[in-house]
Amino acid sequence: MTSETIHVDVAVIGAGTAGMHAFSTAHRAGADTVLIDQGPLGTSCARVGCMPSKAVLHAGKRWSTLQSLLPQGASAQLPAGHTTPQQLWQQALAVRDELVDGNVRNVHQLAGERLLQASARFVAPDTLALSDGRKVQARAFVVATGSQAVRPAGLQAELGQALITTDELFYLPQLPRSVAVMGLGAIGLEMGLALSRLGVQVAAAGRSPVLAKISDPEVAQAATDYFSQQLPLALSEAQITVHRDGDGVLMQAGPLRHRAQYLLAALGRKPRWQGLDIAQAGVQLDDKGRPHLEADSLRCAGSQVFVAGDVSAHRALMHEAGHEGTLAAQQALRALGDGDWKNLPERHRTVPMSIVFSDPDIAEVGTRFDQLPEDVVIGTVRGPGSGRSKLMQAPHHILRLYAQRSSGRLLGASLMCAGGEHLAHQLAWAVQRKETVNTMLELPYYHPSMEEMIDTALREMRRSLRKA
Repeated sequence: MTSETIHVDVAVIGAGTAGMHAFSTAHRAGADTVLIDQGPLGTSCARVGCMPSKAVLHAGKRWSTLQSLLPQGASAQLPAGHTTPQQLWQQALAVRDELVDGNVRNVHQLAGERLLQASARFVAPDTLALSDGRKVQARAFVVATGSQAVRPAGLQAELGQALITTDELFYLPQLPRSVAVMGLGAIGLEMGLALSRLGVQVAAAGRSPVLAKISDPEVAQAATDYFSQQLPLALSEAQITVHRDGDGVLMQAGPLRHRAQYLLAALGRKPRWQGLDIAQAGVQLDDKGRPHLEADSLRCAGSQVFVAGDVSAHRALMHEAGHEGTLAAQQALRALGDGDWKNLPERHRTVPMSIVFSDPDIAEVGTRFDQLPEDVVIGTVRGPGSGRSKLMQAPHHILRLYAQRSSGRLLGASLMCAGGEHLAHQLAWAVQRKETVNTMLELPYYHPSMEEMIDTALREMRRSLRKA
């Protein structure tokens, strides 16, 4: 332990995606910067989020594809030495471990000696006390401490180790025999499908009437119709009860009853503020003890503290965390008012985009359906109207495009289709570049491709605009 005090321009707390971007931005601008993290190092995305979930989804797709190609009831005829679901599970976790190791190396390479591995708490508006006895005095702070899975205390007391979140799921050495999923947002749907496709007995329940918070009612209905054939679902259930049942759990939601080895609580994530003593930084708090955040600047009102990433509870996505880390560091440097820092180029927010890798993918970009203006035209294409969807025997595919009627400018989209992650990116780029129905129709659309769904929807919209 040491009583050393470190004096810097900017202190970044949290070495996840947002923190790394914040540190890099401030450091490259010439600011004396430290990066503080209590460990374990490695982003939430790499350890328990987007990367292991996609690895398990890929494993599930491989196993379910094999099963679908076998004659009915032929699973016992698989050749000796074939890959098993357990082996696919272990391969997915090995990929995760490799990614985490690479991520940890990147943190050390980025920050070097400026990485302080300790927990931190505010003891004054300009001072942090570290768990190793040192203090950090800074002119500005970026808090990027991320989020943690919601874990209801009552369920934890009732179920003990039978209650897991993705924080524990991806560290189970053995593929579970059975899982009950509570919560049908993006993570609940993805993991329910992935585990089911790996042969795990899965049932899922959620209080929302729609899957993955889809705002467009036609896409939401298409998703419910399709995925309810993939695994037992209970939606819009006001009462979901879970009890200990022997060494497992019993989940009941309406007519759904499911006994399982584990309950996977997929109830979202909450900002990680505990232990920071953020009030000591002069931050103004609301009646629930949360900092008042200035949305444009990411600044905590009344302080020199800026926030970025999941802790801001704005858009809890990796690419958004990176953008916010850069933006928060730029705003912190501007607040210092030194020299060229006042004139730093501003990083602007990108068009909103969310993707559920459910295969077929669900995606929403730009303006959500429930936020559309009255002056709107909508183009809809379903699987039977798409050549590529017909070839794939996928009548469940659906794409909905939104445009402003007065100008024809593209506003957003909602979709469910194979390869939807790629369509979502193309449409998000088009919205951000302020493309119109007519300018989009000037672009090439190869036949037969999923992109032709965009062309078909645009042509329907052009007809509507001409009538208007």
